[in-house]
Amino acid sequence: MNISIGVAYLTLMLSVATFPQLVRAACDLQITSAGPCLADDTSGIPQVGDDYAVNVSFKVAGTPTNPFRIKFTIANNTNYSSYLSLNNGANWNWYIYWTLPLDDSIPWSVTLDPDGVSGNTNFVNNTASGIFTPTPPTAAVELYAPRMMHGYESLNLNLQPDSGSVPYVYVIFGLPTTHGAQTAITAFSSPTSQTIITPPYGEPILEIAQTNVSAGTYQYSNTFIMQLSRVRVNPALLRTNTWADMSSLTTNWTQWLAPDPACESTNPTITSFVQQSLPTNYLTTMTPYDTARTLHRAVMKALTYQSPPPAGDAVGVLQDGFADCAGFSALLTACLRNVGIPSRCICGFFQGDSITQGDASIFHVRVEFHLPGVEWLVADPTYGNSWDPSGTYAYYFGYVPNADSFMAMAAGSIHAMSFATFGGLQTPGLWFLGGNASFTENIASYLQPDGVLCMTNSANGSIQFNLNDAPTEGTVVIQASTNLTAWLSVATNSANGSVINYTFPTTNGHGAFYRANVIP
Repeated sequence: MNISIGVAYLTLMLSVATFPQLVRAACDLQITSAGPCLADDTSGIPQVGDDYAVNVSFKVAGTPTNPFRIKFTIANNTNYSSYLSLNNGANWNWYIYWTLPLDDSIPWSVTLDPDGVSGNTNFVNNTASGIFTPTPPTAAVELYAPRMMHGYESLNLNLQPDSGSVPYVYVIFGLPTTHGAQTAITAFSSPTSQTIITPPYGEPILEIAQTNVSAGTYQYSNTFIMQLSRVRVNPALLRTNTWADMSSLTTNWTQWLAPDPACESTNPTITSFVQQSLPTNYLTTMTPYDTARTLHRAVMKALTYQSPPPAGDAVGVLQDGFADCAGFSALLTACLRNVGIPSRCICGFFQGDSITQGDASIFHVRVEFHLPGVEWLVADPTYGNSWDPSGTYAYYFGYVPNADSFMAMAAGSIHAMSFATFGGLQTPGLWFLGGNASFTENIASYLQPDGVLCMTNSANGSIQFNLNDAPTEGTVVIQASTNLTAWLSVATNSANGSVINYTFPTTNGHGAFYRANVIP
């Protein structure tokens, strides 16, 4: 989490231990006002997607015995000011702000001298609390702060010399499509690949099939350009969906209600968990949105993160109490389907490089669920659990600020082929048919921003650009063109995530058009 602290007209001390224990008169710490504010300490209610800040104004009557600190709490997150040494009779102001992936009603509180070291004699007005609701977007679902991203998946296969010829080799890739917080721009794969629509959910995958494959090294890849966005929602608008609306869904949505081997939504164990997590009259007292939100919190509370886990299916992780991201997502998906809310696991990876970062730090699974009129909403019970294992608050439900750095390669937990059934295709699948293969394989995933060229100045015979949202790895090549067909490379830099500045003369015919290419 990101936390920042602001202060006005204060003398700061690093540690209470550095101060002598002086005998002073008793004091009275008096809060005069407190509550949410904007991240720069100005008055206002922050929007969903902004930093959430809390401000306190107070005065000190008398002289504190010792320096004291201030306790700030938003939801289940608590932080403290530094220890303060303040003068008698002065008025003071302090604020702290958080980056908090939480929306809807959020409690806050402020306590002066929570450790009881100041000699405060009046505790009536040293605490303030309340609830604030960050301002939601005007639409039910808003995709914002879009980023253009490029990436690839690859599988390197090394068939050992003692394998002989293998009659059939199948390599299966997920095919990223437009849904939720992502928009597919282009995809490039091997000329020998073909798109297959797979049961049971009709989701596309890429299949590369080879026959009579002899010993040797082979590389298969799938390259793509995507637009990824952060996503936030308006809970009040989503609450207008009713159970009657859910009962009239068409088959393209109701197909995501059926159980599958990973999400056993009709299993008695899942049904029992859902019944324990919801009131008996939830169909008449709760909207579908609030039902989904409650089940999201229940899954956050029920499981403890462990990788690798003992099991990966919804029933298994619920019985064990331990799960990785796939298990968290499978359980939430099963629970939502159990109450009639279409849902599915989406499998993919975050911005980065699986080879340099390691698989655990980049690959991920989260959930999409459907309410009428809003297509797919995003939820991430794994990230929610990391913020609040008690499940008190619905972190990463609807409002998912890191959706602009996560790309789903495939939707759905299973993809059935005529010769085999594959899982979520978070990574490429490999299948041999016939022969006695001895092989090794290496899988890599890569996702980086394309960057944005922003013109900052064109005076004095030169043109100046900034490359914003720069990639953290690879090589940035700036190219110029006069006709958008032929491109000339005019600058090359190693990428490290920093903004890169460029200046080009306008007199030597570099071109009217410029673009940034990133080479992995």
